[in-house]
Amino acid sequence: MKYIGSLRGAAALLTAVAMLGAAAPVFAQSDRERIVFVDMNKVFDEFYKTKLAEGQLKEQEAEYRDELKKMVDKFKELQESFRQAREESEDRVLSEEARNSRRADAEEKLVELREMEGKIRRFEETRRRQIADQMKRVRDKLVVEIKETLAGYAKKEGFIAVYETSGDNLNGVPNILYFEPSRDITAALIELLNTGKK
Repeated sequence: MKYIGSLRGAAALLTAVAMLGAAAPVFAQSDRERIVFVDMNKVFDEFYKTKLAEGQLKEQEAEYRDELKKMVDKFKELQESFRQAREESEDRVLSEEARNSRRADAEEKLVELREMEGKIRRFEETRRRQIADQMKRVRDKLVVEIKETLAGYAKKEGFIAVYETSGDNLNGVPNILYFEPSRDITAALIELLNTGKK
């Protein structure tokens, strides 16, 4: 009797599994239409605000390089003045007093050189850090705007999931190995973001 009862239980379980299996494709089929994919790298690169921000950052980098070049040129001039004063301080043609004067001048210029070298190093470090920080702030702001636009678009279109396709895993294998190209909303999102282009 126990054997027959356990058979009935197994049959009921198999029937339930079969019914679920039959229902699953129907559920999966309707939801499949609401799952889409987006290449966020492409969206970010083709967003008009990204290009504007990159242009502004390039201008700032050019200003930084110009300023740095002026400082380096001034440093080189001072270096040459120091070299000349040092050579003259050792010139036996000059009087002892003139050589001493040149030696003192060379020592002053050496102190100036060291100060200027430190100033250039601090300027470089500070400006590079400022530019990197600004790049991060701009990028973060743009990513937030893209994500908000994407979320609004996904809700409006009734999507239940949006998968990002541009990333790879730690082994260098794409996170999404395959998806139906018709489910890619990258172009639509880029068009939506660039609608407000001025």
